[in-house]
Amino acid sequence: MILIVACLVANVIWAQSETTTIYLVRHAEKADASADPDLSEAGKARAKKWGEYFEDKNIGIYFSTPYKRTTNTAAIISSFVSALPVPGTTRAFQMRGYDPAALSLQKLADDNKGKNIVVVGHSNTIPAQINTLIGEKKYADIPESEFGNLYIIKVTGDTVTHELVKM
Repeated sequence: MILIVACLVANVIWAQSETTTIYLVRHAEKADASADPDLSEAGKARAKKWGEYFEDKNIGIYFSTPYKRTTNTAAIISSFVSALPVPGTTRAFQMRGYDPAALSLQKLADDNKGKNIVVVGHSNTIPAQINTLIGEKKYADIPESEFGNLYIIKVTGDTVTHELVKM
């Protein structure tokens, strides 16, 4: 009986200490200023660089808004990453759409404990979503000319850490 209780307590402690990492990036450069543009050649090159960055991050889930620029960015990243399996393992991944007005990073973390996730979004939604999660207005909208911001959110139990890396 003591062994069963010890196992249950260990499971609870382990579950609370699992870290979920959410990487948020803005879509790569657009081909033009139309309502739903494809990626430019520079955007495709950037998405490939994101793929190189994420290749060793064990990403299993990708989230993208339903626009060409975001889905293409996420697809390039995920196809590059999935093409580089770790020997002896399989890299299964999922692509999911999301509505930026309804996305909750807290719910995303709660629903995906212990996973590493990439969210591809927009200059005016990513900072606001992070600000909502952390409960302060720390991050401003991303300027239209910037595409190299990487926001890293780590959620372990009730502890949330965040950082912005310029790439």
